[in-house]
Amino acid sequence: MAKSFTAQLKDIEKMTVKNMRYVAAEAIQDVMEAAMTPSRGITKGGTFEEGKIPVAESELINSLTSDGIKGENSYTVAIAGFDIGDTLKSAWTADHALVQEVGNSKIRGRHFVGANARKFPEFVAKRAKEV
Repeated sequence: MAKSFTAQLKDIEKMTVKNMRYVAAEAIQDVMEAAMTPSRGITKGGTFEEGKIPVAESELINSLTSDGIKGENSYTVAIAGFDIGDTLKSAWTADHALVQEVGNSKIRGRHFVGANARKFPEFVAKRAKEV
């Protein structure tokens, strides 16, 4: 038996919400993965790479906290529980996190957060093509 028009609209609504969640979750994960892409710290012989998190020791990369969950992969747990309309909050809590992001009079900022957050619309467009 054919579905009613109302039932068909409900199916479309469910699919649309599912697709929106997929696009949002994957694009957020793309931003976080890009921000968490390590670059060897200059003090360990690395070169300056904007948009990548500098890693001389593991303190900065492991200081990530996402929705109260601590650790390098905390964002994956936060995204798993994400739903459309939710707000996800992530922060790097190491003492030198802000200086590494924006720089100061002695060092240039790496912009590992800002440079990748600005790519969010690109990530959304890419993921939208998948649904």
